Amino acid sequence: MKIVTLICCLLAIARIQSSAQDSSSYFRTNQMSNAIDNFMRSRSIFTANSFSTPEGTVGTPYLFEDWGYMWLDSIDNEPVKKSVIYQANMDLQKNEVIIKGGDGKAYIPETNNVQAMHFKKGNEVHAFVRAYLEGAMKFVEQLSTEGKYILLKDIGITYTRADYTDKGMVQTGKPYNEYKKKYTYYLVQDSKATRIQLKKKNILSVLDKDPAAVATVNKYIPGSTVDEAELVKAIDALNAPNTGK
Repeated sequence: MKIVTLICCLLAIARIQSSAQDSSSYFRTNQMSNAIDNFMRSRSIFTANSFSTPEGTVGTPYLFEDWGYMWLDSIDNEPVKKSVIYQANMDLQKNEVIIKGGDGKAYIPETNNVQAMHFKKGNEVHAFVRAYLEGAMKFVEQLSTEGKYILLKDIGITYTRADYTDKGMVQTGKPYNEYKKKYTYYLVQDSKATRIQLKKKNILSVLDKDPAAVATVNKYIPGSTVDEAELVKAIDALNAPNTGK
């Protein structure tokens, strides 16, 4: 069990939504408007136009296999009342946002002042927040609602090269390169993030000083192994009113 300090990011953002936030005013201040403009104008580095992988490679280092959509939830530590919706994707290997410009080309905008954003493609929606975890500032996915506990998922990418060998009667390895997603989960309480495993015993050891939380986890997770959906339901239940206090 590893505990790391969560320095910044977790502003209150809506639980996974299907549309950007709305308001009668476009931005709270001119400063906010300028920040949004700078999101596209600063550090606009041309990147690849396609998210397809080379022949002989399976998997992808990107969040989506094609363009999805993205909107901003928080920038310069202020909520974005109504964000422009961008065609976008995310390079999970480099932890970089990719935006499709008006010229049809792909760019990497400056995101140092972005705290929270959503990505969407079809029915697939992801809420990302900026967090300092294990010595690095990065965007990670927020799986749970805001509350006493917050569940985060860091999506890493591993790449392995083809290593197929044929020695006649014995063949070993695989004949293709492969990108694979690797997930690391963190449970945040009081601005401290603890790395957890999807094992009930491990999760209960993190919550052992909170009897109500232990009872809720036991209610929502009956078995010894845990899947992500079960854990999200349990954490959301802990964050519900009159629960886990």
